[in-house]
Amino acid sequence: TKPIDFAKPFDSNSLKDKSVIVTGGSNGIGAGCVKAFAQAGAHVTILDINQDAGSALATSLTEKGHHVQFTKTDTTSFDSQTTGFKSAIAFSPHKTLDLVVTSAGLGAARVDTWLDQVSQTPDADPSPPNTSVIAVNLLGLYHSTHLALFYFKQTAKAGDQSGKHLIYVSSLAGYAPLDKAADYNASKFGVRGMWQAIRHSTNILGQNSPPFRTNLVAPTFIRTNMTTALEPVLLAHGIALGEIEDVVAGVMRLACDENITGRAIAIAARGNVPGDRNFDLGDDWEGFNAGKATLENLRNGTI
Repeated sequence: TKPIDFAKPFDSNSLKDKSVIVTGGSNGIGAGCVKAFAQAGAHVTILDINQDAGSALATSLTEKGHHVQFTKTDTTSFDSQTTGFKSAIAFSPHKTLDLVVTSAGLGAARVDTWLDQVSQTPDADPSPPNTSVIAVNLLGLYHSTHLALFYFKQTAKAGDQSGKHLIYVSSLAGYAPLDKAADYNASKFGVRGMWQAIRHSTNILGQNSPPFRTNLVAPTFIRTNMTTALEPVLLAHGIALGEIEDVVAGVMRLACDENITGRAIAIAARGNVPGDRNFDLGDDWEGFNAGKATLENLRNGTI
């Protein structure tokens, strides 16, 4: 669809009684999305490996009258995610699945740390690199994509008025890569590649099924537990951190406006209110695959 009009209002009431999954929903960006969806009246399932935080969040929102459950899930395991998706469908008032947000993720392990383990013994063999970032950020989202499409199609009801929606959480590191963060860059470029592979497939669920749409958000550095150690260095270089609410503003716009599909939103640190500096990346041929918008917003200091 055309580039997003951020001045256009959207109605979060459209999410009422929708069945929503948020992977990585126990903390950070995912938790922010869970709260927003719950407050909009959705039935939200948190899929996360962090049981203490996830259970506490689900309990606190349920006590406020919202519909939220937690299912402990290892997103790197297809079987574990399958169990989680089934729990979301069982939790839904209509036994269906409408929206999946893939926010589970880990931070980078720098390439130069590989060399810290180099032995001075001439014949020593290298140790294998840690692949946990790739496993969570890319393989886990690959599983989520497979399961989302499967259960969107399996639970589709005849006469559904609204479509099924998959929102990817990538990163601006998938557009302006971070130095030596090979695993993180690779995973976030990979998420972008998965999204591009299916973003035009609006009829993929079948002729008599509801339409499918997918969109992507690419956050800048966001103030979460993942960036705590980085924050002093970033601030010393004049790099502003965004807030979780800036990401939520982008996600909610995509979730609530069914006229948006195949678009990528850059999440920038706010000026005055959450999301007021977010922009459409133009991640298509007309936008030079986001090159034009990324360069312009780097030059003017938005990101």
